[in-house]
Amino acid sequence: MPRFAAAGSSGGDDKALTTADGQSQIIQVCVKSQDGNKVVYNIKRNAKLIKLMHAYCRKKQLDIHTVRFIYEGHRVPGKYTSDELNLEDGAEICCMFHQSGGGVCSMPKITSAFI
Repeated sequence: MPRFAAAGSSGGDDKALTTADGQSQIIQVCVKSQDGNKVVYNIKRNAKLIKLMHAYCRKKQLDIHTVRFIYEGHRVPGKYTSDELNLEDGAEICCMFHQSGGGVCSMPKITSAFI
């Protein structure tokens, strides 16, 4: 099970893991909240993003069902990895509170008495 670490903390192994094509297996992903606060995580490219989402919600004491994670205008599905979504090193994911509804505006019924 991959572990997430805040940026700057070492996971014990100082050597960067690389793939066959020379890319690093670990990337930095920044999660930005609505109030502008940022948390940076070092994650493996093949780790499911739901783990990052759970780690962020635990840190900020949020219920994961009340927030949505957005990357480049699209909702981030947790079942995918950063490689599957083509996240680059330094990518910024926004965490927004989920809002639904919007209300209904009802107009009074016009009768012949008003005309």
